[in-house]
Amino acid sequence: MTIQFLINIFFGILWMFFASTFSHEYFFIGFFWGIIVICIFRKYMPGKQLYFIYLYKWIKLILLFLIELLKADISVLKLMYKPKLDVNPAIFEYPLEIKKNWQIVMLSNMITLTPGTITVNISHDNSKLFIHRLDTENIQDEILAIKETFEKSILEVS
Repeated sequence: MTIQFLINIFFGILWMFFASTFSHEYFFIGFFWGIIVICIFRKYMPGKQLYFIYLYKWIKLILLFLIELLKADISVLKLMYKPKLDVNPAIFEYPLEIKKNWQIVMLSNMITLTPGTITVNISHDNSKLFIHRLDTENIQDEILAIKETFEKSILEVS
């Protein structure tokens, strides 16, 4: 991935030298042509996928987290302003599909940073997370929601 990006930077700088104009406009024109060259010769490039697709998936993961964070903020805010606090807290076991340590840490941090949820523990064999949810009606829906949002996006990134 890094070599692809460096080749793209090189094309941007090379274009500026050939144009004899050292401005950001010419750099971005060369950068664009570098993307075209990398797309054409991608099977000869190192890495499984093109770096800008990888970058897109990371940005998508960050935006997904921010959207889920905003949704959770609103739901906790609604709970706070109810006259009668009627919550259904639960601790449940979440089976993991992801295997790498950094993926598990990222998922557990994303769950913990979302208001109303906290990762309590990780099993010794790294196959389950134990999650506390402030207000839940159906645990299976919570598990499915985490699988379809956070875990799916983390798997796309890796």
